[in-house]
Amino acid sequence: MRSALLEALGGASAWAARIGVVPVASFTASKWAWVRRREPEVAAQTAAIRLPHDYLTERLAGAGVTDRGDASGTGWWSTATESYSSEVLGLASIQLPVELLPRVVKPTEAAGAVTPAAAAATRLPADAIVGPGTGDNMGAALGLGLGPGTPVISLGTSGTAYLVSATRIADPSGDVAGFADASGRFLPLACTLNCTLAVDRMAEWLRLDRDDVVPSRGVVTLPYFDGERTPNVPEAAAAVLGLRHDTDPRSILMATYEGAVIGLLDALETIDRCSSGIDPEAALVLIGGGARSETWQRVVQRLSGRAISIPRSTELVAIGAAVQAAAMLGGQDLQEVASRWHTSTGALLEPMPRDMETISRHRAVRRLALDAVRSPRSRR
Repeated sequence: MRSALLEALGGASAWAARIGVVPVASFTASKWAWVRRREPEVAAQTAAIRLPHDYLTERLAGAGVTDRGDASGTGWWSTATESYSSEVLGLASIQLPVELLPRVVKPTEAAGAVTPAAAAATRLPADAIVGPGTGDNMGAALGLGLGPGTPVISLGTSGTAYLVSATRIADPSGDVAGFADASGRFLPLACTLNCTLAVDRMAEWLRLDRDDVVPSRGVVTLPYFDGERTPNVPEAAAAVLGLRHDTDPRSILMATYEGAVIGLLDALETIDRCSSGIDPEAALVLIGGGARSETWQRVVQRLSGRAISIPRSTELVAIGAAVQAAAMLGGQDLQEVASRWHTSTGALLEPMPRDMETISRHRAVRRLALDAVRSPRSRR
């Protein structure tokens, strides 16, 4: 299905150039193509398509609207034209009238006001203004008040790496999604499926506390327990290499941390190459549940070679929504609002010499493993 959708628009390079993303299974366009092929009766009865935040907005304000940040993750809204793509909507596998999609509002444009019915159901004030909303990573970027060039890694069940870019990006490899952000700029982002959950699973299997680690000592873990999205190898599985009779189980756990972190740091390097660039003086901002763990912090510090900033604020997506609301009501700049709130204030870890030996070992093993996964013989 992905291959057919890719080729329908002229291949990955065409998708990246015209839309900003190369479709993978998680994008709405891919899901809609699947529904049309597998459940045509459902597709025929579809009256509207909404992302979760669009649905909530419509329930509150009675208006079918969305924002450019979330719209850019659908696969049929173009960061090049800032509009829905008639090319994509008209593809044989899509065939979607634009009237079924929400209107895309500007970053500080109101979606509407709380309707009487919504006020009665939620106890919100009737006629309260409803903001445009946005996606989770876009909301976190707003909450941090990110300026262009500051790199971010979010350590959750899955991992994300991104930055705010002044210019749109088009990565034909598909490793970096050229999303729009919620401020009028862009948010090139790479997502990995295996992050803190991979470490927790390995710790469980080894019967170790998740922070009970020692140096990996030549062990390499490819933590692809759920396949992987970056790099895009959905059929891949996890692997542990470099084991010896005297290998300490704690080294295997450390190698799992390293495998997850190196994948995200490599994604940041790709983002740096295809965006307006990472500020070499900027600290790497570490957020998400894993950012509270000293073990995760030290692994990122050792493998990145950068200063690490760990914001004190934790609910950054919710703070981003508050920033959006305050800017909209006050007619203010989004970044200025966040800056006044000092949302990015927190701990700062000094840079360490980068552990290139571990990075090189992991990359060499990963290259061999991915070649095997992607070879025709491996798929027979």
